Amino acid sequence: MIRVVQLTDLHLLADPNALYRGKDTRSHFLAGLKLAVRLQPDLLLLTGDLAEDEQLGTYQWLYQQLKNSGLNWQWLPGNHDNPAIMASFQPTDFHQQTQHWQILGLNSHLPNQTQGNLDTTQLQRLQCALINPKPLLIALHHPPVAVNSLWKDAIALQNSAVFWKLLKDQNHARLVIFGHVHQAFSSSQQQTNVFATPASSVQFTEDSDKFAISPVALPALRLIRLKPKGVFTTRLIYFLN
Repeated sequence: MIRVVQLTDLHLLADPNALYRGKDTRSHFLAGLKLAVRLQPDLLLLTGDLAEDEQLGTYQWLYQQLKNSGLNWQWLPGNHDNPAIMASFQPTDFHQQTQHWQILGLNSHLPNQTQGNLDTTQLQRLQCALINPKPLLIALHHPPVAVNSLWKDAIALQNSAVFWKLLKDQNHARLVIFGHVHQAFSSSQQQTNVFATPASSVQFTEDSDKFAISPVALPALRLIRLKPKGVFTTRLIYFLN
């Protein structure tokens, strides 16, 4: 069994005293990382919007915390990130093989845009992974599905139709996980289970057609257990309560 922990939407800042929407996102992230270390996953996966300011110092601080954790980790960029700076520390996409599963991280960053897009290179990487019949977990930042919110759905993955066309009749594409929407969400598309994970920073109000921040929703991480024959379980673990 493979244990994966997902943290997303950290919105960190280079200034250790700076706040994001009134919250100390460094302390939020450190609380989530501490919980992740306790869970001892085989992979810690950060799915974008790691920085709010796209500054080198922000990624330097984050990289050092991840290195100090002792965990195996991968990261993906979001719309607030600088993929070039990230890539100077660690690749911004990946494809890992385990005995029973493959885990694919796709870069959906679209320069100077809030929306996401999978370019030709990323779509080719997805096609190559789908050739392998081993069960597949796909991770990216932008949602490839609607989440019942007009403003969030307007800034989702632009070429989601192409994404789902590639996954058509691919029963081994077992689940897709993403961030970006700062809320919990689950659905299914074709034969694939789809999950969003709350942010480690602040949460947006669910099912709202206009931008709004929830005053009560808590940060969370997602724990996924990948078992043989494409079987998996997943749950959210909330922190800072």
